[in-house]
Amino acid sequence: MKPLTVYKASAGSGKTFTLAVEYIKLLIDNPACFKNILAVTFTNKATEEMKLRILSQLYGIWKALPDSHTYMSAVCASLSISERQASQRAGTALSLLIHNYHYFRVETIDSFFQSVLRNLARELDLTSNLRIGLNDTQVEEQAVDLLIESLNSTSTMLQWLISYIFSNISENKGWNVIGQVKKFGRTIFRDFYKAVSDDLGKALSDQDFFDNYTKQLRSIRTGAKKLMAGYAQEFEKITAEAGLSPTSYAKKSSGICSYFNKLKGDDFSDANCKKQMLEKCLAGAENWASKTSPDRDVIIQLAESRLMPLLHKAEEDRPKQWTLYATADCTLKHLDKLRLLGSIEAKVRELNSEANRFLLSDTQHLLHTLIKDSDTPFIFEKVGCRLEHIMIDEFQDTSAVQWDNFKVLLKECMSHSDEGSQLVNNLIVGDVKQSIYRWRAGDWRPARQLGGIARQFGKPGSSLEVKTLQTNYRSERNVIEFNNCFFKAAAEAEYSQEKETCGDTLAEELLSAYADVCQTARGGNGGHVSITLLPQSESYEQDTLRQTSDIITELIDNGAKPTDIAVIVRYNRHIPLIADYLSENMPGLDIVSDEAFRLDASPAINMLIQALTLLVHPEDALTKATLAINYQKAILHTPAGHGTMLTPMAGDASDIDRLLPQEFSENMEKLASLPLSEAIDCIYNAFKIERLNGQSAYICAFYDKVADFAANNPGNIEKFIEAWHDEICSSTVQSDAVTGLRLISIHKSKGLEFAHVIIPFCDWMLESRDTTLWCQPGTQPFNELPIVPVDYSKKLLDTIYADNFRDEHMQNRVDNLNLLYVAFTRAGRSLHVIGRKGKSRGGQANRSELLEQCLPIVAQRLDGSLLCGDGEDDKPSTLEYGMPITAEGRSKQNKQTATDNVFLMPSEQYEASMDASHYAAQFKQSNKSRDFISGGESRRSQYIEAGNVMHKLFSTIRTTDDIAPALKQMEFDGIIYDDNLTAEKLRGFLAERFNDEQVKDWFSPRWRVFNECSILEYDKDTGKTIERRPDRVITDGTQTIVIDFKFGKPQKAHAAQVAEYADLLRRMGHTDVKGFVWYVMENKIKEVKQTS
Repeated sequence: MKPLTVYKASAGSGKTFTLAVEYIKLLIDNPACFKNILAVTFTNKATEEMKLRILSQLYGIWKALPDSHTYMSAVCASLSISERQASQRAGTALSLLIHNYHYFRVETIDSFFQSVLRNLARELDLTSNLRIGLNDTQVEEQAVDLLIESLNSTSTMLQWLISYIFSNISENKGWNVIGQVKKFGRTIFRDFYKAVSDDLGKALSDQDFFDNYTKQLRSIRTGAKKLMAGYAQEFEKITAEAGLSPTSYAKKSSGICSYFNKLKGDDFSDANCKKQMLEKCLAGAENWASKTSPDRDVIIQLAESRLMPLLHKAEEDRPKQWTLYATADCTLKHLDKLRLLGSIEAKVRELNSEANRFLLSDTQHLLHTLIKDSDTPFIFEKVGCRLEHIMIDEFQDTSAVQWDNFKVLLKECMSHSDEGSQLVNNLIVGDVKQSIYRWRAGDWRPARQLGGIARQFGKPGSSLEVKTLQTNYRSERNVIEFNNCFFKAAAEAEYSQEKETCGDTLAEELLSAYADVCQTARGGNGGHVSITLLPQSESYEQDTLRQTSDIITELIDNGAKPTDIAVIVRYNRHIPLIADYLSENMPGLDIVSDEAFRLDASPAINMLIQALTLLVHPEDALTKATLAINYQKAILHTPAGHGTMLTPMAGDASDIDRLLPQEFSENMEKLASLPLSEAIDCIYNAFKIERLNGQSAYICAFYDKVADFAANNPGNIEKFIEAWHDEICSSTVQSDAVTGLRLISIHKSKGLEFAHVIIPFCDWMLESRDTTLWCQPGTQPFNELPIVPVDYSKKLLDTIYADNFRDEHMQNRVDNLNLLYVAFTRAGRSLHVIGRKGKSRGGQANRSELLEQCLPIVAQRLDGSLLCGDGEDDKPSTLEYGMPITAEGRSKQNKQTATDNVFLMPSEQYEASMDASHYAAQFKQSNKSRDFISGGESRRSQYIEAGNVMHKLFSTIRTTDDIAPALKQMEFDGIIYDDNLTAEKLRGFLAERFNDEQVKDWFSPRWRVFNECSILEYDKDTGKTIERRPDRVITDGTQTIVIDFKFGKPQKAHAAQVAEYADLLRRMGHTDVKGFVWYVMENKIKEVKQTS
């Protein structure tokens, strides 16, 4: 096979099956080759699914199980081996895989690059024990808060903020800009910003640059406006000299004088100026005057001699001047915020350095910087194994930087591929139509996507083969045929509309992305599709909810199980809306959503948070009352209602304390002073939270979040409460036990499938009004900044950023079409869509418009479909295709067939209980300092302590350059902690000892060093293995030296011990071995001679 195989895999086409089969074929051909295979996916869930698929099918092939017959057939046919051979090899491969699981490299792309990063820590000037930070936003917001706190009256940044505030006020926006600055500051984590960050920093490092740049742009804007206003003034002057007035001309004030009046204003764009009257006046002088005007002859003569030349000159200059004016205007708008980015970025770096943290978002750019100038084998060495095969799943979701980084490794693997083999060498699987993660830097465009890979690896056909997985195994025939017809029509409609705005080239990219949209069905004629577009009305929301409920009722009445049904929405905000409606109108229906598994959905966690809030805000009567009611009702099961409990205490909020646990209410001040985790334990015990059933998963997840927070932040209760409201509250508990109807967003539904899919509120906005577009100017003087932020709007079409607007606009259109594709293709047996007719309020384009436009085309092309209500604004439009489900067998989603595959056995759920310790914490010496402290403060104990510290220090250093960082680490660990033993004293002591030439040589870089490495010797007499650990062994390949550090008085046993070490080294094959005992405190070195 070719060095690279590319699979275009539309929804439901067996992508996971294909990847697993190709991986298993490699293993069965060579059971030990898993160490040389890297398979990367996009999500942790996909990684788990892929690993389970490979392990379970290897087991199934090994045991020749019926449910692995498809895999067995594919493997035997491809490798030309018997089933018996395949079975034996599968067993061997499975055994090797399980016993070497660390080398089973099926992982996310982020996980893979993190491992590379850690292995490249030295080359990248990073510490080897750095922590990977996942929460970019939290770090950035902390940086902004610290910058704000550090402001004073002389701060340059304060002047920038004041300028930004006044800019906001002038636009009728609020003066509190901190939230906007934080949102804007997240730009520093985006790939496009990182690519130009250094250039931007250089430009802004010049203190005068920004003021000069701003003045230059304002001058351009003022100059353009002044020039065009000059034409208007000249027109007025000529008119007055001729004894005429603006109303003398044809159409009076709405005629040609209106054009010149607009030249004096702030909008002399084509849209505002190019009217029919302008075209007439440019065409002939007779059009300047009305036929009945008494001054007609004078006006015509004046137009021919002076006004028409003036108009032609003005119209010649206007487009160019408007482009300059509009470009300068939109460029200036966000420059005040741009100046803040450099300060925010610098503060983030400072915080990361202090915390020994490296942000995940920086990984790709940093590796890209290193990889682009490096030797590929060097990168492979750092991966820790030799890769022969690379498999990339969900390729459409990778970013441009990720792909550039991966391409280096892929080319290396391709360079030593075996084209004569029947096995896949390297594999890429993806589907442009399912690219819905552009907000995470995913890039759908075919130029970089599957269609463009061929151009990156030489001539097409020379090094890669492109295959298409054409059959849909997920959906029934009618669902497939509807999607084929609809998305073909949708792509054509979008192309026709967008080529006017974006041009043929960009619009054709959309057609290219959907060129392979049509799939074939396996057989049968089942499946049902229902599309409903409701009329515009005030009750649209309620009508949609009612329609959703009716569909669910009909499906369940016809035998569908709630677990077979998914309601998929564009926005998370619709999930609680639908859940509340269904809970009220269908009370017996079990509903499952990610929102239900959020931590803030847990009554136990809410009580803990309310109690913590009360500790720092004891005057908060509302929180106290809420906590008291929750405790009384949920824990004590008090039958009284809220009013009955609280009314007698309305006059005095302190009386509510009687409704709280005494252990809590009487010790609030003490609890508030405890460390965060200890305070939570005390609250947990005081409120007897363990009495709440079904809360263990939430509590465990909550404690994990508390531990994460405490590891990265001061254990401050108030800060934790802020973090809770900002992000922790939305964390979800992982659960595989889905026993009800599923409410889920489109993004979360990707990769899933459901028998019946309902998509309500299918009328989302296509473009946000509040979007900042980052552009790289290509025209002087705007390009003096490498990147500028501008507001995304059609006004950009009149600026030098027109191409940036067109590109972003086209990407938005495809993003939204892809969202629709992902949602529609989740359905197996039936698809139900609910949208509305017409444009949304404010005239903004919405997704239902495409449905409304394409349904008549689908009805015409798709035999058997029925369209009703089209063209009737006050009635719903409906399209039906296929017969509604009337008899429902057991769902293919949840059908559990008996299996002997140990990897596929159904899991059993156990109810776990959780309890917090009732024992008070006792102080114990922290970190490693306890190992070095014993006894009192006597001189002898101090001496022993110093010796222990020195011994620890020598065990961690290789050369003298390691001394300073080692001392710093020991201070951090609490080993060096008081006046008797300071880093400064140790530094002076060591400097004196290392003046000795022999010692200096022992710690020079010329040696290969083994600090406290074990030497194992097998004792034949006892049958036991004896371990010995010399303090330091150094070798240069010829000579070997063993050194033992001693910090007490010389003893004979010391020399005997070193002699034994030296003898062991000689027996290991080292010929020239010397041994030394170094009495460090006395600074004496004793050589141990070899005994005969």
